[in-house]
Amino acid sequence: MTIDIEPYRHDLEVIRDTAQQVIRDFGLYGFQIQFTGNAHTAYAELHAQLVPALQQLEKSGRDQIRSLLYRIDIPERDFAQITVNQSKESFWSELAGLILRRELTKVITRKLFSPSNGL
Repeated sequence: MTIDIEPYRHDLEVIRDTAQQVIRDFGLYGFQIQFTGNAHTAYAELHAQLVPALQQLEKSGRDQIRSLLYRIDIPERDFAQITVNQSKESFWSELAGLILRRELTKVITRKLFSPSNGL
């Protein structure tokens, strides 16, 4: 099942929950990600922080990045897709975008299928 994330991109509750998920996941690796609470700039705000965090994490070793991607549940095929024909800079940007989409999808899935929604 594929979830259309577009209707939720500016839903403040979903954005806040997504930001909290990103903050929690990156916090486990020693990174402090900040979120101002603005749903309209959230993606750019988080993305801008994830790129240098990922670059720094790479310096700790590939195992750290693999561990983070496993924790966030990034499929290997999605990761492999962005590694093909990417410059180093666009790779980190693509990876940050992939992480944000996955975190957003997880939050939306929990929202849609939580018992409080009657499903």
